[in-house]
Amino acid sequence: MKTVIIREFMEHVKSIQFVVLLVFAVTLFSINGVYFSRKYNQLMTVFLSSSQEKSTVSTTLSRQPSPLLFMSEGGDTYRPGQYRLAPKYSLSAQTSDESNYMLPDIPEPDWTFIVSIIFSLYVILLGYNAISGEREQGTMRLILSNPIGRIKLVVSKYATILLTVTAILSAGVLISLIITGLSNPVVFTTGYLARIALMIVLSLAYLSIFAFLSLMLSSLIGNSSLVLMISLALWIFLGIIIPNTSGIIAEKISRVPSEFQTSNQLGPVIQKQLDIDIDTIRERAHKGEIRTEDEAKKEFDRICENCQDSYIKYYNNYDNSMKQRAATAQNLSRISPTALFQYAAENLTGTGIDSEERFMRDIQVYSALYDNYIRKKIGKLVSTSQWSFMTDINVDGKNILVQSPRPEEYQGDNSDFPMFRESRPDIVRSLRDALMDMAGILLWNIVLAMGAFTAFLRADVR
Repeated sequence: MKTVIIREFMEHVKSIQFVVLLVFAVTLFSINGVYFSRKYNQLMTVFLSSSQEKSTVSTTLSRQPSPLLFMSEGGDTYRPGQYRLAPKYSLSAQTSDESNYMLPDIPEPDWTFIVSIIFSLYVILLGYNAISGEREQGTMRLILSNPIGRIKLVVSKYATILLTVTAILSAGVLISLIITGLSNPVVFTTGYLARIALMIVLSLAYLSIFAFLSLMLSSLIGNSSLVLMISLALWIFLGIIIPNTSGIIAEKISRVPSEFQTSNQLGPVIQKQLDIDIDTIRERAHKGEIRTEDEAKKEFDRICENCQDSYIKYYNNYDNSMKQRAATAQNLSRISPTALFQYAAENLTGTGIDSEERFMRDIQVYSALYDNYIRKKIGKLVSTSQWSFMTDINVDGKNILVQSPRPEEYQGDNSDFPMFRESRPDIVRSLRDALMDMAGILLWNIVLAMGAFTAFLRADVR
């Protein structure tokens, strides 16, 4: 078995395919290192320059970028890095995206993209004729005439494919780490090195799926050209079609209205209710139930706060619906091993949807501390109204001007102001979050390995 592995590995190394991919991989990983070194430095510059304001009106909360963006960017480029938090968990994203939306989106050149697209395709090209090619050339019977069983032969073919792709992957990873480490030495600390090692193992486990897939098809089908065509079709279906259509399917299932539709539906409803409440105050003042200016202002503040609370509650429900739709899309896409690999990589690197959800939970926890501080210093909690307007109410023959309430700025000692701290999961927590997706990758390997061995054991090698 060792002889077969060495012989086939040397054949792969001497091939033009190996040389081309090696040059291509080194180039891609070099671009990866340069690109993400610059991106991380830019994001850190923004993060460090955005100090949190000690204000009871509103404060800015910033999200720290992950040093491991180069492994899996996870869509963080399109997510806001800052949020403006006002009392009563009134939250708004602060975006500064300068993307040209007239141009198509280009995938980020992170490790996840390079491995899931480039290297998985190379694995298929290595394995599609591993069995069928030997049968077409008539060398399979000659190989099996030697003291090597069919199981050992399949293991040898599989090991050769992984050994070949590991050699190229290692060269690319080394280049990327050198470039990234020169710009950001923190990636060479123990905690991050452990995550990098896990990412490499995860990448090989993902590529192993396509090795078993190509060997299974090569054993089932005698024509190498047909094996290649079917392998490529499955590669496109599993790696591109399923991950990119799951969101469309989830959107059709969930039927959540767009933010524009939500705004058009909600705004007039709350405005109508506010008008009714204002008319009620005027009527009560006319009847003498409201006799002083302070009573009129308190009643007006109360109805404005009720409307604002309804507005916040409605949008919180909308956000929860959107999160559920995103979760549905994720679960549907998990049929694909490429999606499983993507989500597991994001958990290891601290990026992606799960990371954003953790950040939002941190904000919710902090919001309670922030509101308690405001109650302590100001004596009341007033949220920022979505409507800025004023009107007059006649109280006891006198026109009183009332306006939408605004949070007050505390002018005293704010040395005890609660500062926001983002939680950073340790490697154990990251592994736990990625466990389900890793188990899915393992399951794919087991099923396809059984298929590859069973297909070759039953194959006619004549």
